[in-house]
Amino acid sequence: MEGDTVGDTAVDGVEVKATLVGSELDRAVTALDLDRDEAEQHRVWFFDTIDPDSGDLRLLSAGVILRLRRKKNKKWTSTLKLRPAEADRLVGDFHAEADRFDAYKVEYDWAIEPVLAASMDTDVDDATIDALLARPDVIPTLYTDDQRRLLTEVGAPPSDPFLDLRCAGPVRAHRWDDVDTGALGDVRAELWEYDGGGAFLELSLNAADYDQARQQRTQLLADLKRHQLAPDPEAGSKTATVLYDLLPTRPTRPT
Repeated sequence: MEGDTVGDTAVDGVEVKATLVGSELDRAVTALDLDRDEAEQHRVWFFDTIDPDSGDLRLLSAGVILRLRRKKNKKWTSTLKLRPAEADRLVGDFHAEADRFDAYKVEYDWAIEPVLAASMDTDVDDATIDALLARPDVIPTLYTDDQRRLLTEVGAPPSDPFLDLRCAGPVRAHRWDDVDTGALGDVRAELWEYDGGGAFLELSLNAADYDQARQQRTQLLADLKRHQLAPDPEAGSKTATVLYDLLPTRPTRPT
């Protein structure tokens, strides 16, 4: 994939995001006519562990996100994401313009401020999931050698990053790909809900470059304002909130 340069960093694009929670979420579901019965249904799990001494999320605090997503058609996909990613380590096979991997991308996530991220997806077969159901300690097998290379060559993980992982989830995700917010036209919407009352609504769209992203973000915020909706100013903490809310004290597995 040919990358676009933002500053001195080649990227594949920019994902503009706005997250709504609480009463803003409820009002957005009504204002944007989001029907759960018409949404694509996903289930999402995250893997991390809480350091018993510091109370920090061991992987997330090092900029590492491990995710497993299951679509309604039963397809499983694992994601290893580095956010923030260090631009000076995105070289060789992991340069945005290297075109070395099929499901690898470098982009800016722009919710409050642009944050550089590098991620790689891979499909997970049913046999691997069956093994995971029987033995939660095989969570590392969800991630391929190429994903592990991304982790170690581009990231700065803690020692033995797959040690004693816990499973946080499931998050019930409802996705709509053609939401009309106003002048922007079609925007993606994904509603996350999980046990205990947690819920987030994320609106997002992809831009080819930084200038387009800035224009789209301005327009998205204007569209939301016309609907009298205000994004969450703490949106950057969404993943951490899910992990702290759902991480158990003992190893568990997705079901």
